[in-house]
Amino acid sequence: MVFVTMSPKPLSPPLHATKPGCYACSPMFVGVVGHATAERRRGRSLAVLLSLIMSAGASAVSLGCDASPSVPEYAPVPEPSEALRPAELRGHVPGDARVADYLIDARLDAELHRVTGTVRLTWRNRSSRTVDDLQLHTYMNAFRADDTAWMQEARGGHRGESLAHEDESAGWGYIDILAVRRLDDAAARLEEGAAELSARPPVELRWAEGAEDPTVSSVTLDEPLAPNGELTIELDFITQLPRVFARTGYAGDFHMLGQWFPKVAVLEGSGWKNHVFTLNSEFYADFGNYTVRLDVPENMIVGATGVRVEERVEDGRKHLRYDAEMVHDFAWVADPDFVEHHGQWRGIRIRQLLQPEHAQDAEWHLAAQIAAFESMDARFGPYPWSTITIVHPPSDAKGAGGMEYPTFYTTSDIITRQPWHALVGFEEQFSGVFTSIHEFGHQYFQGLLASNEQRQPWLDEGMNSFSNSLTFMDWKRTEEPLVARFGNQQVTTRDLGSMSMLAEMELVPVDSPAEDFPKLSESYGSTVYRKTAALMFTLRNMIGGARFDAALRGYADRWRFRHPTGEDLQSTLREQLGARVRLSAPDDEPVELDLDDYFDQALHTVRRVDFEVARVKNRHAVSSAGWHRDEHGALVGGEAPEDERAKVSELPDDQVEAVVMIRRKGGFVLPVELEVEFQDGEVVRRWWDGRAAYRIFTWPGRRVARATVDPDRRLELESYTQNNTRYAAELEREDGLTRPIGDAVELAELALLGGLGL
Repeated sequence: MVFVTMSPKPLSPPLHATKPGCYACSPMFVGVVGHATAERRRGRSLAVLLSLIMSAGASAVSLGCDASPSVPEYAPVPEPSEALRPAELRGHVPGDARVADYLIDARLDAELHRVTGTVRLTWRNRSSRTVDDLQLHTYMNAFRADDTAWMQEARGGHRGESLAHEDESAGWGYIDILAVRRLDDAAARLEEGAAELSARPPVELRWAEGAEDPTVSSVTLDEPLAPNGELTIELDFITQLPRVFARTGYAGDFHMLGQWFPKVAVLEGSGWKNHVFTLNSEFYADFGNYTVRLDVPENMIVGATGVRVEERVEDGRKHLRYDAEMVHDFAWVADPDFVEHHGQWRGIRIRQLLQPEHAQDAEWHLAAQIAAFESMDARFGPYPWSTITIVHPPSDAKGAGGMEYPTFYTTSDIITRQPWHALVGFEEQFSGVFTSIHEFGHQYFQGLLASNEQRQPWLDEGMNSFSNSLTFMDWKRTEEPLVARFGNQQVTTRDLGSMSMLAEMELVPVDSPAEDFPKLSESYGSTVYRKTAALMFTLRNMIGGARFDAALRGYADRWRFRHPTGEDLQSTLREQLGARVRLSAPDDEPVELDLDDYFDQALHTVRRVDFEVARVKNRHAVSSAGWHRDEHGALVGGEAPEDERAKVSELPDDQVEAVVMIRRKGGFVLPVELEVEFQDGEVVRRWWDGRAAYRIFTWPGRRVARATVDPDRRLELESYTQNNTRYAAELEREDGLTRPIGDAVELAELALLGGLGL
């Protein structure tokens, strides 16, 4: 799910690396505080302007920039014959990860916005325990009343959308299980889709909703199922779609079917993981094969997880069959107004379903999708499936936008270019395409890795956000891809990352369950998405991109289809990188990064990263004046004391020493690098382990001009950087404006971005 409430429009041609333009530094924000601080301050001030412009244009529909492509002529790409790519292209797909297979028959009543259906579920007990019940998710019940856990937290709203509308009296949704029965000859019946009765008649089973919340249900088995056992149950159900405001539902003729059928929970060694569906919890499920037969009105254009293997029309109804392999969910959409756009990448069919008024944006989303394939397939292993479907919801169904499902996701519109944008020199290449890249990223985090989004949402949303920035870097071939220009200034993805580190991230540790992030705290996005990305970038920056990327690829390869935990990620990185990573040069004092200590602080505490250059000065060096004992024990010397009032600038170099004091103001302990520029132009660097409250560095016989802590901005976790650079007093020309303006800009940005939900 994308958390950003605004979204991006590329101004350069698809897959073209944008070269950042030159710009002049604004004296208001540069002043005399130094290059590194001025760079960050300029980015923050521009971010405020960018946010204002984007928020002003966010409600508009897409026109694109002057170079926006028209709808091209294209040949439809044939539907693949198999749900998985050929064996040599799809990567490792472990057979024992297949736990839950589904055969679903569903009929959509588009007038009542209702689905009636039957689910035939074959479930394999891969655990070492005997079970006497099956736990089910009944997610759609989150929207059936005001007192469900989801609605109590959301209070009827989600990402600026509301369940209540003035034009209709009710828009509730629910799922009602009508009957459950256990079937004989489970495997044969499911594999063949057989309808004939087996030797024994079905056994009716009891089912019940959870006492805590109707989004959890259970089925009591007629006999226990032993380890390595297998069973098939069949459920009849009705799903009433809500008016769409949170991922799933209807808006006019548009129908988005997500979390729409009874779905078995995950059985782990410690028991069933069947969490109550809350505002931020999202989903957790096992892998399996799906065969889904849909019955919809003839005029509906349908998109779904997997591949379409059958389509026929009878009596005004369209009958479709979709097959999907080794996925953990199935979603679909139906709308008579869709127009199609096709593309492909290395044999993978890319299908877009767009509203007619946004058809011209298809090429930009296709470019973003191909960029995501290129980046993520190389970084995190082969994409195993043969299709990806991109859905563009209509303007009255924005609540369905920005959501991920296996081989299927919904995106958002590209911001309209207004006439006044050209007058002020505004360009942006972020909206819309960012949503597409983010939602495709979920095919890996969490589509392939399938971590528990309720228990550790950072493994999904946070790791995906980190991967999205890597995708932009790969796409644009630069470490700081351009997001927007305003006049002669620009904002990069790095500026956005640093400006998004809001104070709310200090309320709850990253490694917390979804329910620990109440809506009122406004901490979910800043912590789960952005702080996770920042902590991973900080680690990558300190260790080195190539080395870190190889270790992360090891994690992705090892845990495909395996439900990894946060500890699995940490242990893999520790194994690949070593428990301690040396950062300082071989001839300097040893400074190491302890990975366990770093992850413990980053994931399990709310400590802040904040380093300050506290003092930069040139002072009198210690002289030999005074009385000292010689080798015979006699006092010798007696020279007069040095006059401390003498100007340092008038002393010879051998009577001067440069002094720099850096301070760790935040509670987060980690190494940091210091860069010192001397007045003769020489620049030196030193690492500090950061464990003490401060460290003083001295250089006898040298005169310091400037000191900067974290000169390469490795520490993405550090949100406040206005104190990272300081000049020697004799070189400062404080204008009285730079620091207060910089602080005011930061405060305004925090307030503004908090209101925008960024």
